[in-house]
Amino acid sequence: MKPPLEKTIVAKVIAAAKARGWWAMKNHGSGYSVAGLPDILVIKEGRAAWMEAKRPGEEPTRIQEHRMRELAAAGCPVAVVRSAGDAIEFLEQISG
Repeated sequence: MKPPLEKTIVAKVIAAAKARGWWAMKNHGSGYSVAGLPDILVIKEGRAAWMEAKRPGEEPTRIQEHRMRELAAAGCPVAVVRSAGDAIEFLEQISG
């Protein structure tokens, strides 16, 4: 069985976050955005978090790792997720 496409993972993660009351959006990289920002931004009750979606077996690029460290240093939760289940676990952890 082939691993899911990243866009499929992103769609499922966003749907799972929204089902749990998070506002969620896909970050569309462009020439006007910051390179390496994670794929998904979620916000709930004034708290923001980022998720970088990756296919099973794939890892973030160096610039993505750098941006995730910057976000974490600024106090923003960030995680690499490979499935909706990973995202749900992350969101439950940061929800207190």
